[in-house]
Amino acid sequence: MNLRTNERKGVAFTILATLCWGGGMVLSKRSLRDVDETTLFAIQLLAAWGCILLLVGFSRKLSVREWKHGWLGVLEPGMAFYLVLLGLGRTSAINATILQAMEGLMIIGLAFAIFRDRVSSGVLLWGCLSTLGAVLVTTRESIFSGISINSGDWLVLLGTLFAAAYVTLSSRIVIGTDSPESLLFWQLSFCVLLILGYLAVTDGLSFRLAQFNAYSLSSGALSYGLSFYFYLRGMRYIPTSLSAILLCLTPIFGASMSMLFLSETINSQNFIGLLMILASSIAITRRSSMADPHPVKA
Repeated sequence: MNLRTNERKGVAFTILATLCWGGGMVLSKRSLRDVDETTLFAIQLLAAWGCILLLVGFSRKLSVREWKHGWLGVLEPGMAFYLVLLGLGRTSAINATILQAMEGLMIIGLAFAIFRDRVSSGVLLWGCLSTLGAVLVTTRESIFSGISINSGDWLVLLGTLFAAAYVTLSSRIVIGTDSPESLLFWQLSFCVLLILGYLAVTDGLSFRLAQFNAYSLSSGALSYGLSFYFYLRGMRYIPTSLSAILLCLTPIFGASMSMLFLSETINSQNFIGLLMILASSIAITRRSSMADPHPVKA
């Protein structure tokens, strides 16, 4: 009974994480109407850091020994989310959320390239199908009239690659951490210091009070703070394979909220591409995690 309860907890936490990522993407797109990408990114990081600081204060689980893993925050949310944010200014929120569904495939590819993890022919086949799906998603006109992917889509894909590198490396470095709040605190601290230091040196640090509005603050708290917190909490109760499959809900939530709140549209070709990416992501994560370790029990 306890195992089933823990699994339900893990599923609930992971679904909350996907809702935060999808909602945060939509709010970020809305925020770009009033704030430039770099300033918005800095505001979002500060909001996420403040959110996690509150969680650390309430839980009293800050661990000094985990500071050495803080550099991972440079990869994500650092490079990953900044590149996605730049891309978001040039493409739709629907495209951005769908393309981020390719992170699972990139993780498997990087694990093979860096750690020589085995890749089966089936995985390669699903990877090709997902790549074709990405082309269908990003091509504005019919694929039969030519393929044209804009710079925003490329930036989102590059940001997703950094996110995949974060997951690939952290899976080997951070094992069995007891405090998601502490880990996120150090990662966000490293990232905030790096970004604010860079902006100060380049004279790009010019905040206005009006920029700290509900959209920019909530998008940061959701995308960089609560989403990672819920995801790491969920990982304590369910296998990586199940959490990876549940993450495929992110583009569905993101696309739905984009159509609802931003009046964006999706055509039949983009929808087929979405289904191809989701099917490939689910199939590959199921195949690649047969030897997945059991989750940590609460």
